[in-house]
Amino acid sequence: MPKLSKLFSPKAVAVVGVSSEPRKLGSVVFTNILESGFTKVYPVNPNYDDVLGHRCYHNLGYIHADLDLVVIVVPAAFVPQVMVDVAAKNVENVIIISAGFRETGEEGQKLEAEVMKIAKSNGINILGPNCLGIDIPSSKLNASFSAKHALPGNIAFLSQSGAVNTAMLDLAAEVNLGFSHFVSVGNKIGLTEIDFLEYWLEDPQVKVIGMYIEQFADGNDFMKLVNYSKKPIIILHPGESKVSQQAISSHTGSLAGSSATVRAALRQAGAIQVDSLERMFDTLWLLSVGYQPAGNKVAIVTNAGGPGIMLTDMLEKSGLDVVQLGRQTQQKLRKVLPPTASTHNPIDLVGDALADRYEKALEIVAIDEEVDSVLAVLTPQLVTQVEETAKVIINISKQTSKPVIPLFIGGEFVHPGLHWLTEAGLPAFQYPEQAVNALASVSKVSKLKKRKQQRYLRVKPKHLPEVERKLSAKVTPLPQDLTFEIAAEVGLHMPQQVIVKNFEEAVGFAAEQGFPLVLKALSEDVIHKTDVKALYLNISSLEELHTAFGELQESLQKVTAKKYPEILVQKQLTAGEELLIG
Repeated sequence: MPKLSKLFSPKAVAVVGVSSEPRKLGSVVFTNILESGFTKVYPVNPNYDDVLGHRCYHNLGYIHADLDLVVIVVPAAFVPQVMVDVAAKNVENVIIISAGFRETGEEGQKLEAEVMKIAKSNGINILGPNCLGIDIPSSKLNASFSAKHALPGNIAFLSQSGAVNTAMLDLAAEVNLGFSHFVSVGNKIGLTEIDFLEYWLEDPQVKVIGMYIEQFADGNDFMKLVNYSKKPIIILHPGESKVSQQAISSHTGSLAGSSATVRAALRQAGAIQVDSLERMFDTLWLLSVGYQPAGNKVAIVTNAGGPGIMLTDMLEKSGLDVVQLGRQTQQKLRKVLPPTASTHNPIDLVGDALADRYEKALEIVAIDEEVDSVLAVLTPQLVTQVEETAKVIINISKQTSKPVIPLFIGGEFVHPGLHWLTEAGLPAFQYPEQAVNALASVSKVSKLKKRKQQRYLRVKPKHLPEVERKLSAKVTPLPQDLTFEIAAEVGLHMPQQVIVKNFEEAVGFAAEQGFPLVLKALSEDVIHKTDVKALYLNISSLEELHTAFGELQESLQKVTAKKYPEILVQKQLTAGEELLIG
């Protein structure tokens, strides 16, 4: 794993490509670094002695300070020479903002290859090219050309699209949502999502990880890390249609993989998958404040029946359970609510509910052991106390470990309440779909944690050397006898079987196990057994066994050099599940 500490916490930074024009990207990056509070930054441009009120260096070699990071913002054709200068300066980390590499065609591919060669031969970590940069609030370092600065927080976010980065920053600024790390990876010719994920899994600053990835650098390694992670990982992976896959290729020069395969792998590894930027943002928002329900049982507290019914349908369709409240909870609610209110879930406080009615109902519902999370729904009625109700929800949220999620449906009327909630650091929603989708996503976290704690059955150590040897030799398919041994070792119930070289051994197995039996060729030379008549089913007598065995031996002698090829004899199963992995 590349050492990323100097990338995230550099002592000194140089920006190559700063000019006297403040709107050019090099100047924007330089200004952003200064405005974020980072002071030891050096502008580089051979055409200037000073830029934007700062001394300008003609070359990296003129800077006497030791540099931990160089940000390159020059035309693509000049990047290789800058990389040579970086190597001469012994700098470990480079961010290449410049575009014009493999995403532009053959010439760009050649430039990219040249840059990669210099980096590899000199041990330089490259972020990019064709990227926005990074923003690390804890280091007071915004080395990007984003118009907004990331607020400090506990979300690590990575995107292959700079535009997705900037959109997330803009959304986050509106509700005071903060980040530990904010990274744009671009073409990923050096550092990839795998390097960052490996780092973030061990970083105590990071509580939740979000990624927009168009193409995975190494799907197998990535899924292993996701599987290992104890932190929630939210993934937005586009490319379901052929048109979008073509767009991905032209965007970063990446080839998009099969969407169905990626989704299946992510689901198995334990990632939370989302299908929109809105859902990505809302899910990260909830998780950043610790909203991880223990299960999928939801209570709805509302001042209107219609939204409660609508939400019930939406929650159930999303795999959540609008739970039946306990008898004691309903009795407590009847004591504090008017006769016109409903004490069943959804709990309808009716339209004249003031803040105190919300307070009483929420306090009662939040302590019900059957409830994992609460949707506090407010609609604008004539007497509705929007700000006061928001304050009630803020106080209740401090008293309970269960997520109490505000859903204030409306426009201008509910804005003051939403303002109170977000200023207090609570996620709050205006649209039912938003609240339900986000709650459905975070409700998966506890289930995934339990699944990871139970963990999959593992191969016993005695089989690992042989498995690793076979896999490292790239022998495919994995020999069937070894496959069955491994399956049995991890606890799968497999049919009784024996490997034989002659008919007499097969007869002995039949006498012990009985019929029906199956005969299979056990040879690496035979992949598709039916193609060479190397599979016999439903063998029900010694006569049938004798005939099948002779025919199978004859077939095998045509495709293998072994004089006595091995044959697998199995007890035939008449019921159960068949599993094909490939």
